[in-house]
Amino acid sequence: MTIYLDHNAGAPVRPQVRAAIERFLDDEGGNPSSVHRAGQRARRALERARASVARLIRAEPRRIVFTSGGTESNNLAIFGAAKAHRARRRIVSSAIEHSSVLAPLSELESSGFEIVRVMPGRDGRIAPGRIVEAIDRNTALVALAMANAEVGTLQELAPVGTAAREAGALFHVDAAQAAGRVRIAVDELGCDLMTLSGHKLGAPAGIGALYVREPARLAPLTVGGAQEGGLRAGTQNLLGAVAFGAAAETVEREFERETARLAALAERLLARLTDAIPGLRLNGPRAGRIANTLNLAFPGVLGESLLIALDLEGVQVSMGSACAAGAVEPSHVLLAMGLSAAEARSSLRLSLGWNTTDEDVERASEIIVRVWRRVAESEPAPRSEAAEAVR
Repeated sequence: MTIYLDHNAGAPVRPQVRAAIERFLDDEGGNPSSVHRAGQRARRALERARASVARLIRAEPRRIVFTSGGTESNNLAIFGAAKAHRARRRIVSSAIEHSSVLAPLSELESSGFEIVRVMPGRDGRIAPGRIVEAIDRNTALVALAMANAEVGTLQELAPVGTAAREAGALFHVDAAQAAGRVRIAVDELGCDLMTLSGHKLGAPAGIGALYVREPARLAPLTVGGAQEGGLRAGTQNLLGAVAFGAAAETVEREFERETARLAALAERLLARLTDAIPGLRLNGPRAGRIANTLNLAFPGVLGESLLIALDLEGVQVSMGSACAAGAVEPSHVLLAMGLSAAEARSSLRLSLGWNTTDEDVERASEIIVRVWRRVAESEPAPRSEAAEAVR
C-alpha cells in the first residue's frame, strides 16, 4: 500500500470533491456567460463556488478571480501589477519564493525593473523590518509567500501590508500553501492580491484563484472577453471551479479538527525519525510553520537516492517544490537559509494531508528508518562543501 507524503505538491482529490464533480456532470451543461436557462444554472454554480473560495480567506466573493492554478495567479499578480504601474520600477520580494514568483521577477528585471530579494534567516523566516525598509515610493509591488512551500515557515505579513499601503504599492501574498492550513483574513493581512491553488486543498489540478482587492489597479494578461471582471478573458473552467468550491467548503468545515490531527501526526513522525536517525535535522522552525510540513536533512545520504529508494518501498515524498522537480541544483530555499550544498542535497520534504492516517505515520517511520540505513551503508557520504571546492 502506498503512503503519500507529498501533499504540498498536490493533494489527492477529496471524496466530497468527487461527489460534487459527479453531481455537476449529471446536470446539463451550459456556459456561465450565456443568458438562457442552462447558462444561468452554470452561472449560479460558478458563483456558489466563488463564494466558497472567498469564505476561506474572509474575502468578498466578487474579489475572487478564477485562474488555472497558483502559477497563473502569481503571474497575473506580478505582471499585472507591473503593467498597471509602469511609473514605479521597484519590486520587493524574497530569495525563497516559489519558482512561479522568481521567474516573473527575473523577466521583469531583464526589462529594467529593480528587484529587491530579501534573504531569510536560518529558520526560513524573513524579518518584516527588512521588507519594510526596502519599500519606497518607487515600489510597484511587494510579493511574498505566507508559508514557504519547502520548509513551511510562516511569515509575519501584517507590518508589510501597512508599509506597502502607506507607500502606495500593491501587496501580493502567495497563500497557495497556507490556505486551508492556517486561518486567513485578507483584511487583517492588508494584502491587495492573494494567490490560491485548488489542488493543494484536494481539488483536481488546473484550477486556482487570485484575490484582487481593487481590480482597477491590476492589468489583465489575457484579453478578448469580460469574464472574471475583465481580468481573465475566456470561458471559465466551470468544472474546476465547482471542485475548488467543494474543496474549500470541506476544508473550512473540518478546519479545527483536521489541523490539530495533522499537527499531532507530523510531530509523532518527527519524533519517531529523530529518535532512530542520529544527526537528523529539521530544516526550518519547530514553531511558526504550517504543521503538516517536515523538511528533513538526512545524514550520510543523497536525498535523491533516498527518495528513489523510498518510492520503491511505497513511500512518496519529495525534494522540494514540484515546480522545481528535475532541477540539478540543490534547493534555492535551503541554500538561502544558509545550508551547505551537501546539506541541501541530503534533504527531503514530507508533507501530510487529509488522507494521512495514524497507520501511515507508523509504517512510514519504520520504512524511512530502514531505507535510510540501507542507503547510508550502500553509498558514499555526500561530499562536504570544502571537498567540492577543492575538486
